[in-house]
Amino acid sequence: MRGLLADVNVQGHLLYLCQLFESLDLESVLIEIPLEFATFADLQIPQNLDDRSLWQRCQQDGWVLFTDNRNDENENSLHATLADSWHKGCFPVLTLANKKKFERNSIYAERVAVDVAELLFGIAHQEYRDRPRIYVPR
Repeated sequence: MRGLLADVNVQGHLLYLCQLFESLDLESVLIEIPLEFATFADLQIPQNLDDRSLWQRCQQDGWVLFTDNRNDENENSLHATLADSWHKGCFPVLTLANKKKFERNSIYAERVAVDVAELLFGIAHQEYRDRPRIYVPR
C-alpha cells in the first residue's frame, strides 16, 4: 500500500487529518508503515477524472481513496464501480460520513482521525479488504 489519496472534495481536509494524526500521537502507529498522503495535484490527477478511472488508478497504484462521497449518477460512478469491479483483496474506499461535522466538531474529527489511522494500519496488514467501502467514523 502506498498511502492515502484525498479525493477532490476533501483535499483540504487531508492537511487537517494529518495535523490530527500528529496532535493525537497517531503518527507512532503509522510510522511503522511507510505511508504517503497525497492530493490530486500531488499525483497530477485531473480533478474531473471519472470515478471508475480514479478507483482503478487507486487499486493499480496502491492508494486508499479518502472521499466524502461520490455521485451515483451513471455506470462510471463510484457506487457502480464498487458494485461491478470490487472484489475481496481490493483496497477499500474510506468515506467521511459527515464532512461538515468533521469541519466543525473537534471530537468528531478526532474520532475520524483515530479510525483512519487504525484502518490504514490494518489495510497495510491485509485487513479490512473484505468490504468495498468503510465509513468513518465507524
